[in-house]
Amino acid sequence: MKLPVLPPRAYQLPAASAFQRGYQYIVKTWPRRSGKDVEDFSEMVSAALATSGNYYYMFPTRTWAQRALWDNIPAWTGGRRLVDVICPPSIVKKKNNSDYYIDLKNGSRIKIDGTDSLNFVGQGGAGYKMSEWQSHKEEVSSFLAPILREGNAWIGFNGTLRGKNNHLWKFYEDNVGRDGWFTQWLTLNDTKTDYWISEADGLCINPELVGKVSPYTGRPFTNVQDDVDSGLISFSMARQEFLNEAVSHVAGAYYTREIEVMEGEGRLSTRYDGTSPVYTFWDLGGDKQDSDKTVIIFATINQFSNRVEIVDYYENSGHLRGHYFDILNSRGYNYGGHYIPHDGKRSDTFTGEGMADTALRQFGVEMRYVRKADSVANEIEVVRRDMSNWSICLKKCGQLFEHLTKYHENESTGKPCHKNNCSICKGASHGADAARAIAVARDLGIVEPYLQKQVQISRKPQFVEEAWVVA
Repeated sequence: MKLPVLPPRAYQLPAASAFQRGYQYIVKTWPRRSGKDVEDFSEMVSAALATSGNYYYMFPTRTWAQRALWDNIPAWTGGRRLVDVICPPSIVKKKNNSDYYIDLKNGSRIKIDGTDSLNFVGQGGAGYKMSEWQSHKEEVSSFLAPILREGNAWIGFNGTLRGKNNHLWKFYEDNVGRDGWFTQWLTLNDTKTDYWISEADGLCINPELVGKVSPYTGRPFTNVQDDVDSGLISFSMARQEFLNEAVSHVAGAYYTREIEVMEGEGRLSTRYDGTSPVYTFWDLGGDKQDSDKTVIIFATINQFSNRVEIVDYYENSGHLRGHYFDILNSRGYNYGGHYIPHDGKRSDTFTGEGMADTALRQFGVEMRYVRKADSVANEIEVVRRDMSNWSICLKKCGQLFEHLTKYHENESTGKPCHKNNCSICKGASHGADAARAIAVARDLGIVEPYLQKQVQISRKPQFVEEAWVVA
């Protein structure tokens, strides 16, 4: 048979040539839809047929490996799995659909898995491919180093840049020009896999592809802006994924683009209609004088139009919990439900209760939790998409609007800034985290009017604040 089964595309040839010439380390950062896994898996199969051994194709998680490669059925394969196309029956002895490995007829085994369990440690291999390297655990490379040295194994890293605070960027930046390393950074201009034309944003990338059919997919080339306009992806994330830019958020703050659109569409003057149920979304601070702020966002949500109307906002610090339930009562809204973050489940040292337990027992308020974030970065993307449905009452929610405008990435950590004394955002994360709860709760489908009737919020007499508490 002719190998590889799928020949490289034109822009993939330099990396494919480097692999054939025996480079031990290959780092390539390509945009989305550029065929990273197709090319890398094809190379691994070719190498496994040439030299018997154990080979590992690794994703950040086992579930990711199953979805992206083992069970993946691309449109161009005629209903066949990608692994079956690249590993046809003529070369396969056995395929294991539970442990995701392929035994070839020459004795090689290709294992498809995730690095989240670190179960590859101690298992020497002839070759490794690390897909979506920017999202793997930081310690993975440390476990790999002795394995590679001992077995003189080759390894390839692929992915799409998501800022500079990740392994992919560091591996690229640190090893450009280093002996034994091949590094490649491609953009949409190089791959010609899509075009992006947006007059409003001054983007005109690959305009020559308009109206033409892709030789790779057999379908017309698409405009990335169409996905942005439809809400499938945010403008900032599209620049990361399709332009493959080495900046995580092009405007510095996370929601700059979305705020601009909101302003341009006049969605800053909403007001409460007086009848719709109001839902509250919280970020929890402490009850000490110097604690983080507790934040409450009040919003109506139309289940039919999918619109979110943020009608009120409150933030404060240094108060006991009872103060904030007084705020709920004083607003006089017809509440549909109250949603608090997962960290509210942390038990009180003396009572063993979580926030929802205390709220119900002490104040007669039923609250529900929003799950703990698997990835704050992914949830920020959920917020970006959902913000196209939001309107904000600027008169009552000026503080929240300012927080959303200034919420940004910490330059030293590459993560959302949570410093209360930050000179840029001045503690914007608390309001932004409460806003994130809105989008995540909606994305999970857990927002519902579970409070069937208005409940008068009670205050126990022993719940008296100390003298230092701010009035």
